[in-house]
Amino acid sequence: MNSNSIKIAGAQGFYGDSPLAAIQIAKEKGADYLVIDSLAELTLSILQKDKLKDETLGYARDIESMAYTLFPIAFKNGLKIVTNSGGLNPEIAAKKVAALLEKQGIRGIKIAIITGDNLLPQLQEMQHSGLALENIDNGAPFSSSTFEITHANVYTGAHSIAEALDKGADLILAGRVADPCLTLGILIHHFKWKIGEDLKQNDLDKLASGIAVGHLLECGGQASGGNSYAEWPMDYSISNLGYPIAEVFEDGTAIFSKLESQGGKVSRNTIREQLIYEIHDPENYITPDVIVDFTAVKIEELSINKVQFSGVKGKPRPEKLKLSIGQMEGYMSDQFFFFSWPYAYEKAIRFIETVKEIWATLPVKIERSEFSLVGINGIHGAAAPLPPKETLDEINEIGVRLAIKHSDLRTGKLCMQSVICLGLNGPPGLIGIPGWGKTDRIMLSLWPTLIPREWVKEKVEIIES
Repeated sequence: MNSNSIKIAGAQGFYGDSPLAAIQIAKEKGADYLVIDSLAELTLSILQKDKLKDETLGYARDIESMAYTLFPIAFKNGLKIVTNSGGLNPEIAAKKVAALLEKQGIRGIKIAIITGDNLLPQLQEMQHSGLALENIDNGAPFSSSTFEITHANVYTGAHSIAEALDKGADLILAGRVADPCLTLGILIHHFKWKIGEDLKQNDLDKLASGIAVGHLLECGGQASGGNSYAEWPMDYSISNLGYPIAEVFEDGTAIFSKLESQGGKVSRNTIREQLIYEIHDPENYITPDVIVDFTAVKIEELSINKVQFSGVKGKPRPEKLKLSIGQMEGYMSDQFFFFSWPYAYEKAIRFIETVKEIWATLPVKIERSEFSLVGINGIHGAAAPLPPKETLDEINEIGVRLAIKHSDLRTGKLCMQSVICLGLNGPPGLIGIPGWGKTDRIMLSLWPTLIPREWVKEKVEIIES
């Protein structure tokens, strides 16, 4: 590891992402650290559904397979791993991974557990203290919500990541550490950057640069040619996409690249395309440790698959942290049907009208219903413009998705069973595929709010395999 620079690779962009690119980076010793970003607000809800079924779950379960595939190679070759795959249950996740490593005879690995983001036990105390926990989106107080609370996790920053590495951690399993802060924590540890309050502009700029690097790495292959409009028609291999690697220097400047042995592409286009992903206000990208201004960045192609990134500016960190409170809203049921040419569109519309008439006769309460035409507006809904009639008349096939929200468990099954008869009774040419669609899936929602920092008490614990 070079003391003047450090190489960090984006190893995973989401829970369930392929580990193959990370495995190759580990084999070739292409980085000093692997950052595995598993969490999104959606992911927390998925993990909570697991935990509702089994209290020992609630973490990103792909770390179990990584404990056999990726982790042994990385540790053998001296790479360290930082991830928020601990999800809602970092302690159990760490013990599980330690046991799997020991089973393979891999011992002496220091695993850091970072907790403190779970504020479910403090919610009642917060409200009693006078916090209204207003919804960020509509300003409503949390007391107006009538749904059962399932989980409550606050976005934490880079401090505990740095602390864990200072304590010698080889693998960090954290909870809801904000995505780019996984990388920032590594940089704070390596370069001994200052963090906290009352920082000079130079210190803020370094933290902001660390966040920018983390942001560019956090979605894995999106920064190295995957999912790219900017490089369309993507004239490079994507079946073995190499994930991005950032060589970061003490001043925050970074050079992005990928393994030469892998496909994909690192270009000015791929870097700037990922840069504007999910940042809302490019002048004020808010993270727990610093507010980032991207408006003066410099992105320069040095050579093929080598891009330099600099010019990020920082502002003092926000006074409050974001808390996402999970709520049990009920259930969702859906089903798919398809109609073929001729008159596919007209048949689909007649089918939907008939379904509505049947459901209106049932002794159930449907809280919300949606009817999507797959191939017409299945993604964008009402925002999608309807093609002209002559185009609709020539469509080969159209899918119809029926979806309902309900509170009573029997509603979903009854509603979907009630329209199966339309296979014979409805418009001609209907095709239903067994196993498509599901009934009575738990439907969780999130209540986003802001809380004072003093409510958050993080803890770093080290265990060994």
